This record gives sequence, structure tokens and C-alpha cells, in this order.
Amino acid sequence: MECLRHSGYESAACRQSAMAYLECRMDRQLMANEPLEKLGFKDLINEKSEEKPEKS
Repeated sequence: MECLRHSGYESAACRQSAMAYLECRMDRQLMANEPLEKLGFKDLINEKSEEKPEKS
């Protein structure tokens, strides 16, 4: 909620925080494990994998 207040209630600005929050809940078994793609974060997952340099 804090992110939404700071961003003028623009939800797109808080998607990274929302994804981290849901991952945390799934890690602690507070919600069922679901693929993040299914939860609407497919584009963020692709960005995340592109940021990581491949090890050679």
C-alpha cells in the first residue's frame, strides 16, 4: 500500500514490489505456489532473466 500512495495510486509503478510480496508469501507457504506468469508477471520475469549476465 505504501508504494501505491507514493506513486499516486499508479499500480504499474508497484509491480516489482507486488511480485516480491507474492514470492515471499509463496516461500513462507502463506499462499499456494503459482507460477508468476500465471499471476500476471510474465513480462517482469523476462526482464529479470535478461538482466542477469550468463556465466561462461
